[in-house]
Amino acid sequence: MRFAIVGAGGVGGYFGGLLANSGEDVTFLARGAHLEAIRRDGLRVESVHGDFTVSPAKATDDAATVGPVDVVLFATKTYQLEAAGQTLRPLIGPHTLVIPLHNGVDAAERTATITGREHVLGGVCYVGSMIASPGVIRQQSPFRRIIAGELAENAGAGLVTPRVQAIVDVLARAGVTAEGSPDIEATAWTKFAFIGPFSGVGSVTRALAGEIQATGEARQMLHDAIREVIDVALAEGVAVPADLAERTMAFCDGLPPGMTASMQRDVLDGKPSELDSLIGVMVRKGDAHGVAVPTFRFFYASLLPQEKRARAASG
Repeated sequence: MRFAIVGAGGVGGYFGGLLANSGEDVTFLARGAHLEAIRRDGLRVESVHGDFTVSPAKATDDAATVGPVDVVLFATKTYQLEAAGQTLRPLIGPHTLVIPLHNGVDAAERTATITGREHVLGGVCYVGSMIASPGVIRQQSPFRRIIAGELAENAGAGLVTPRVQAIVDVLARAGVTAEGSPDIEATAWTKFAFIGPFSGVGSVTRALAGEIQATGEARQMLHDAIREVIDVALAEGVAVPADLAERTMAFCDGLPPGMTASMQRDVLDGKPSELDSLIGVMVRKGDAHGVAVPTFRFFYASLLPQEKRARAASG
């Protein structure tokens, strides 16, 4: 398959690197020093599963030079989605599929307004990775998982469609823990029950995963936020698992002690973050459904002043 990676940062660079290393035809869409380093030295991946370098690596900042591909892994920050989404247009052919791997619960719907719904699959990923330096991706977590599924109107009767399964098979051959989901909306909310609360608690406490686990008050705040996500999901009509709170807390307890969320790292670095799509969205949805979300309101109120400052500084 021909893949394009739009957003070759921690997530896109890592999964794109695995695909390229397994022999798939992969082009990375990147910019600045990161692009220059990939062109010059290849893409270096430092991983708990073994380091490797994709060299030479196909990389560009101009999607028009790539043309239509089979699959686009769309992995920018959520606040860049609409602007970066314009990059997708030259990559889309009649049968191209775009898999957004953004945090949050609305990336697929937002992407579909750009590409057309027929080209979009829902996507959920679990990986802890970052750009360690230009041209170098560092994986922090042992997990490297992608779940893909059809949007609701294409999902069928609880089945994984052949086009989803074909992509899952390619990802699995590359070493990704890949699976198809017959209900990608529930899958997205299941991940959000982790990433929203973990990002919020980490960003306001500045604590590592191990410190959150070891601090009763922080751990309780994490649990409260998880319960709020579940309450909103149920109000949205999403069939989340009955034991989601317990499963999510167990997952958080098993995180590497030094792990942080990407939003937390952006906050600490004074950069624009995914505050709106990971925290603000819960405040808005809570208001829309009359569901109390006091923990998320606290996160949002605490972090919004710095977010405004970071966005003003970035232009």
